[in-house]
Amino acid sequence: MFPSDPLAVLIPIVTACGIATPMIATFLERLIPVLPSYVLLVLIGVAAAHGTFSLPTAVVFSLIGSVVGCLCFYAVGRSLGERRWRRCAEELARIFRVSPEKYRSWEDRFRANERSIALIAQLVPTMRLVAPGISGVLRAGFWQFVAATTVGASLWNGLFIGVGYVFARIDVDTNTSVLALKTMVALIVAETIVFLSWRWKVLVR
Repeated sequence: MFPSDPLAVLIPIVTACGIATPMIATFLERLIPVLPSYVLLVLIGVAAAHGTFSLPTAVVFSLIGSVVGCLCFYAVGRSLGERRWRRCAEELARIFRVSPEKYRSWEDRFRANERSIALIAQLVPTMRLVAPGISGVLRAGFWQFVAATTVGASLWNGLFIGVGYVFARIDVDTNTSVLALKTMVALIVAETIVFLSWRWKVLVR
């Protein structure tokens, strides 16, 4: 019989390494994104509510794992080299019918706003996984990258760990799968609103 809360089955796995679990889980999530990050973070929050580790420990250790994972991709990007990256990026741009001039304008904009982009990228699904590599390729300032990524990742991790923790504390029988689904829907709605607002501003200008 299919369990009513399949994600709850994963909690013992997610907590298998004790207080080091949030760090290990968020690091591996960067390298092998099997579970969406918000689902993993909600599970960590629920585990914290159940007393496996404290909430501050969950937030801090998950942040360490996320930032170290980002630094790995940043290092890979730097080792790849800008010239090789530009050839690949411009070829991909042509496939998606983006002119080389348009791509270069995006690249220039990234360079001019590398700190804010590194921060905001950590709040956007999928983009948060690839942005560190792009920052490395474009030789973004190391300490600026670390600071911006740390702030962005702390906001992202803290939000979803907090959601799991609060709901599990309110109701000890919280259905983790339903909570993760509701979180996903809320995230999609919020990001759609932000995107449409941004497009509206662009069109008005």
